[in-house]
Amino acid sequence: MIQLPLDIINERTHYYVMLSPKGNYIFETKQGIHYSISFEEETPFGGCSSYQFIIDKIDRVHSPHDPDVEQTILVLIDEFFRAHLNVLLYICDTSDGRESKRNRLFLSWFNKHAQPNRFTIRTAEAFVEGQGFYAAIIVENRNPKLADIIDDFNQTVEALTNNKP
Repeated sequence: MIQLPLDIINERTHYYVMLSPKGNYIFETKQGIHYSISFEEETPFGGCSSYQFIIDKIDRVHSPHDPDVEQTILVLIDEFFRAHLNVLLYICDTSDGRESKRNRLFLSWFNKHAQPNRFTIRTAEAFVEGQGFYAAIIVENRNPKLADIIDDFNQTVEALTNNKP
């Protein structure tokens, strides 16, 4: 579980963020929609710890675009990188066929708000057992293992795409 400073997060977000007993960061929007954000430890890349970044809209209802959700999520990501030199792994949910939209939305949020030259982002589209998925890693450029991380990610994507173990 990744510990982030809630006091700093809540000074910077429009929504009040709390830590759930399970270790997820949760918040409620003005429309009463609840989100859970988590960082789950994954297989290391390039000798560096990696964490899958998960956005879960708990309430399965359609909601209008809310820039405060975007802002809250980006503050959590920023605090993740301020506290750790780890890899952030993003894999789009494929349960409803909207993974392509999710991928574009997340990357546009990130590219719009990220400080220039602070991050390296590598994206991939792979097919595993006939199922396509979108993934990305985000690494802060000050990470001394950046080149190894990128190489490892590229090799992993290649192996998955070619259905190699």
